[in-house]
Amino acid sequence: MARAAGLLALLLASAQAWSIGTDAGASVQNTATVSFSVGGTPQTPVDSNTVVTVVDELVDVVVVDDSGGNIAVATPQSDAILQFTVTNNGNGSETFRVIADDNVAEGGFDPVLNQLYIESNGLPGLQIGGDTAYVPGTSDPVIAEDASIVVYVTANIPGGLGPGDDGDISLRAVSTTLIGQEGLDDPTLPAWPTPGTSYAGLGDGGGALVLGTSHDVNNLLLQSTGRYEVANAVVSVVKTAVAVVDPFGGTTVVPGSIISYRIEVTVTGAGNAEQLVVNDPLPAELEYQAGTLQIDGAPEDDDFAPSGVDVSGVNTGATDTVVVDRGTVVGGSAPIVITFDAEVR
Repeated sequence: MARAAGLLALLLASAQAWSIGTDAGASVQNTATVSFSVGGTPQTPVDSNTVVTVVDELVDVVVVDDSGGNIAVATPQSDAILQFTVTNNGNGSETFRVIADDNVAEGGFDPVLNQLYIESNGLPGLQIGGDTAYVPGTSDPVIAEDASIVVYVTANIPGGLGPGDDGDISLRAVSTTLIGQEGLDDPTLPAWPTPGTSYAGLGDGGGALVLGTSHDVNNLLLQSTGRYEVANAVVSVVKTAVAVVDPFGGTTVVPGSIISYRIEVTVTGAGNAEQLVVNDPLPAELEYQAGTLQIDGAPEDDDFAPSGVDVSGVNTGATDTVVVDRGTVVGGSAPIVITFDAEVR
């Protein structure tokens, strides 16, 4: 490892300019030419020797928290997700170790780190089983210059917290070349190298590898922090058509087809959702099928008798409306699952 001063600073400034358009390992050739006259007669220009310079690799990586704010969670909760983007702003292709830290001294609770995933299937958001589970040292990502990857962090939120309690996880990306040379991946350690540190012969194309400004501990761009916050109560609802059976035994949607619907209502956070009522007014083209309403897998009758006690059922008329009254729902409790069938008129 070589630590230079004035000359290296000049090389670093040049490397930063090269990173915009000149690849690491590129051979830069330069020849000077002298034109002159003797006795007023122009002479043949004279060329200097050609100076060949190999462009060094500048390692600059930027990590950004994509959440756009605190992520609302319940207490307890499993596999709460944070999302980060890791961008290689250097001028060469580099392998990075991605490291998450769930013990951030910000004064809040400590989430329990579960698993990291790298976006790989092209679908927005984490799909467990679709995106790639990350194993440090085994599946360290290679990121081309000016390219980015998305990293998902999942963590478990402990119980017993209150609304507004927050907990952080930081994510950093460190060149595996740096780790191999220094044995370090933690910028909080005193031996962490400063920007401008170079490693001869280890850059793309055989030049030096030079650490860029993202490694400055006073402005550590290679690291970012995401935050979970325990919410009072957050309600989400998803409705899906899970099956269709047409009059011919197929799956086309024609008059007489039966569509099976599923509604899932989830309450997260530390508080309660009070007076929670699900209303699903069916359009005139659909007719509710008697006796098909179920709540959490248990059959629910269609009427509201006895009045004041039975608060879930179906209001029939020009349009049918499915009504499910659950009263107070505790944040973090199991989702409410409502299913029923309707016929296409």
